[in-house]
Amino acid sequence: MTRFALVFILCTAAMLSSVFLGSAAEKPPEGLLPTSCAPGWAMEGKAATYTPENLYRYINGEAELYLPYGFKRAAAVRYIKAATPSGGPQENGLVVNIFEMGSPLDAFGIYSNYRSSTLPQMKVGVEGFLDETEVMFYQDRYFVQIETSGTLTQDAGLFQSCAETVSGNLPEGREKPRELELLKVAGAVVLTEKYYPRGLLGYGFFGKGLTIEVTIKGKPAKALVMLAGSEEATRRIFDEYVKYLKEAKVVPQISRDKKGTSLQVIDPLFKGTALHQSGPFVVGIVGLKEPHEGNGIVGQLLELLK
Repeated sequence: MTRFALVFILCTAAMLSSVFLGSAAEKPPEGLLPTSCAPGWAMEGKAATYTPENLYRYINGEAELYLPYGFKRAAAVRYIKAATPSGGPQENGLVVNIFEMGSPLDAFGIYSNYRSSTLPQMKVGVEGFLDETEVMFYQDRYFVQIETSGTLTQDAGLFQSCAETVSGNLPEGREKPRELELLKVAGAVVLTEKYYPRGLLGYGFFGKGLTIEVTIKGKPAKALVMLAGSEEATRRIFDEYVKYLKEAKVVPQISRDKKGTSLQVIDPLFKGTALHQSGPFVVGIVGLKEPHEGNGIVGQLLELLK
């Protein structure tokens, strides 16, 4: 066999392998649901599927929360134990919901809306937690909920088994989104990171970004990173924010140098606030008594951007 022929065969095999491996990751959520989610627990009927157009029919009142995170499709199905001796319907079950979001960061973002640092953590996917009636975790671009139905009470072993089975059907991506590295500052409170695809802190002009709770000298505050996308966008953010402050009759302190633009102010809603623009990012901290108390955190955030 010639060297050319060998290289051709190897390259062809690699391409075919990538196609077949990729096809598993491209399955719709209903194709990722296992036929059995735990020993003795089988799928009851077919999975129901939902799109951005009809998600409200399944989670009425919450669908609007999912859509900004690039929601694409969801699948939901109930799992039950073997039939009762009488052959009657099973009252108790486990409902598994798989939501396909726009990206791993979006999957984390929707998950972070439900996570609480006070709930027990579960080792599944990238990160998960459980309470008395449900398990939630995220993995790759998928957000998963497993809920009890009927009178079924919490069974940590059953939850763990079902969650691990579902996780095994999902793409491998078990690393946290890289963007969360931007929040690793001193005094950060574990399990409080959040991602907002728009309207950070409730201000529409802040756009999308990340937040994390921090403690400074024993007092709580919130650090943030706005993902503006371009230096021009960060300038618009500052302009809109200054306009808002002036309308609220608040005068910010603004300074500019070769490193970017800094702003300190007593925000009408968030008290002492310090922001700094650096290229396509704005970093900062809110919730302080005085803005200058956040200078150390702002400095750390700027270092993390590098």
